[in-house]
Amino acid sequence: MDKWKIKIMMMMNRVQRLINIKIAKAFRTTSNEALCTLTGLSPIVIRAEEAAKLYNIMRKSQTHAIDHEVQPKDWLHPADSVRITEKHNEQAFKYSLTAAKASTGSEPA
Repeated sequence: MDKWKIKIMMMMNRVQRLINIKIAKAFRTTSNEALCTLTGLSPIVIRAEEAAKLYNIMRKSQTHAIDHEVQPKDWLHPADSVRITEKHNEQAFKYSLTAAKASTGSEPA
């Protein structure tokens, strides 16, 4: 990460921290992450990254259509996009919510 980018992120966190302390009426020793959780606000760095990504999509590449019409029959089912991977004793298990069996070949419990 660039040096100036880290400095800007630190300044944004400092400003948001002061605001969050006032909103939550918390002590100065409370961490920034805890303050964001208490106030229900997203960290400002994450919001800035989201805004930058949206800017890059909307302004720099006109080929992406963010809001485009999709027929209901073409909608993705939420279960089709979820993948869970667990590691136990150096052995990986992969599960799919739409599959009846895990990749290990055993029936799900």
